[in-house]
Amino acid sequence: MRKKIESVTTKILNARFSYLFFTIMMMFLLRPFLAGAKALNIVTDFFLWAILISCVWAVQDKRKNQQIVLGMAVVVILADLTDIMLQTTVTFWVSTIAAAFFVGYAVIAIFVYLARQKEVTADMIMAAASEYVLIGILFAVLYNFVEVAYPGSFNFSGAGTNRPGFLYFSFVTLTTTGYGDVLPLSSQARSLAAFEAITGQLYIAITVALLVGAYSTGRKRH
Repeated sequence: MRKKIESVTTKILNARFSYLFFTIMMMFLLRPFLAGAKALNIVTDFFLWAILISCVWAVQDKRKNQQIVLGMAVVVILADLTDIMLQTTVTFWVSTIAAAFFVGYAVIAIFVYLARQKEVTADMIMAAASEYVLIGILFAVLYNFVEVAYPGSFNFSGAGTNRPGFLYFSFVTLTTTGYGDVLPLSSQARSLAAFEAITGQLYIAITVALLVGAYSTGRKRH
């Protein structure tokens, strides 16, 4: 019985990136259907908080480091809650900077994990997929930052500029889909959008190279 419990626990720990990817997919699949237009911001926040907690589990496997990253995630969530309640310029900047710092850290940590892997596993693939989506979330935070710092940087075709809108624009840009319903107008917004499009293409190329390299190494060992 004890061996079975240890086996199940080990599988759960080894599948930490799968949980992160699942949480991210739930945000995109369920979020639009759980709330109307007015509540969409709040629902988006809840899903983003869940992703932050999943990142704590995913990016660090050492207990001490997990506690540090968990503390960072708690700071981000508290800052976001404070901004929701007070809605001041100061709380916005604090919550946005904290979120950008945390997501940026998660992106770097997962990329380091991918670069260090010697064999291709299911969890490695989930990590690569999660990394790609986290890059999109990071740029969405940065777009929100740019819009507040430089008002009028984006044209949302009559719709209000909000977090769900920036998430949508970020992933349309990251995948170079470019529907044209959201336009970057300022030089800062255009530069950031171009940088995201380049990042998305480079990430795919680099990740494929890492996966192929790890797969080849694994085959030679066996």
